[in-house]
Amino acid sequence: MAFHERVKNVALYYLYLAASHLLVYPSYDKLAQRYLNTDIGVFEMYKKADIYLMKVDFVFEFPRPTMPNAVYIGGFQCKPPKPLPEEIQRFMDSSKQGVVVFSLGTIVNKLPLNIAREIAAGLAQLREQVIWRYSGEPLDTLGNNTMTVDWLPQNDLLSHPNTKVFLAHGGENGVYEALYHGVPIVGFPLFGDQYENLLRLKNKGAAVLLENLQDITPKDLFNAVRTVIDDPSYSRAMKQLSELHRDTPVPPRDLAVFWTEYVMRHKGAGHLQPAANDLAWYQYYLLDVIGFLLITVFVSAYVTIRIFRAVLRTFCCRKQKKQKQKKP
Repeated sequence: MAFHERVKNVALYYLYLAASHLLVYPSYDKLAQRYLNTDIGVFEMYKKADIYLMKVDFVFEFPRPTMPNAVYIGGFQCKPPKPLPEEIQRFMDSSKQGVVVFSLGTIVNKLPLNIAREIAAGLAQLREQVIWRYSGEPLDTLGNNTMTVDWLPQNDLLSHPNTKVFLAHGGENGVYEALYHGVPIVGFPLFGDQYENLLRLKNKGAAVLLENLQDITPKDLFNAVRTVIDDPSYSRAMKQLSELHRDTPVPPRDLAVFWTEYVMRHKGAGHLQPAANDLAWYQYYLLDVIGFLLITVFVSAYVTIRIFRAVLRTFCCRKQKKQKQKKP
C-alpha cells in the first residue's frame, strides 16, 4: 500500500473496532445474558475461545500471520454436485453456447421492477442461455433464452460443464462455490463483505465488478458478461484458483470436524491460546517496554552530556590556571 492507503487502512480498522464495541457487542451481550445466563461479554468469550474456525482460504484471502488455534476452513460448504432436477437438467444440457447462472443468494430474492427489467433486457441480448433465480413480477423484457425459477441448486449448476459465468452479488457462499468449481463471476455487490469479495477476485483476474446495481443498464450487463465469456483469461484465472483451493491434504469440512472433536475430547485447547489474550493493551503493543527504553536512552544521554560538560569545564579551568601562572 502507498502511504495514504495505509493511513486509510488504519483509520478504517479502528473505526471498525469502535463500531463493534459501541454498537455490535452490546446487542450480543444482552443475548448472552438472556440465553447463556452469564455476565461475560461476547468479546471476552471470543478472546477465550479455544479454536477459531475461519471461513477463509489463503487462495482467496491475503496472507497474514496466524496463531495455532486459528483453523482455516474456507469453502467447507462446497461439495461435489448432485443430480439436477429433470427440467433444469434438460435446460442445461440443451444449451449449445453455454449457460449463465444468475442468483443473488437467499436474502435477496426480489429486485425493484425497474432494475429487474434492465437486467432482463441485458440478458436477453446474450446468445447463451440464462437460468435466473427470480420470484418477482412478470417481466416484459425477459428473453426467450432466460429461464426463471423460484429456487435453483446453485452448487450443482456451477459444476455443470455448460456453465460459463456466474452472475452473483458476491456473498461468501456463492464466491467459494464458484471458486470450487472454477466458474468466473460477474458481480454487483449489495452490502456487507460482498464488495471486498468481488474486488479480490477482480484483482486476481477472475471477475468483473459492476459497482452500482441501481444504475445498471442492459448494455453494461451485456458487455460485462461478454467480456468474461469471450476473454479466456478470466476462466483460466478462476480454474487456477480452483486447483489451488482444492489441493489440500485435508478437506476443509473434515478439518472443521476434527478440530471441533479435538476440543471436545481434551476439554478445551488452552495450550493453543496466545498469551496476548492476558496482556494489557500497553503490554500487547510493548508501549511499557518502548517507554522504558526511551527513558533509559534519554537519561543515559543526559548523564553522559552532563559528565562531558563537567570534564570539559574542569579541563578549561585547569588550562586557564596554567596560562595565568605562565604570565610574568
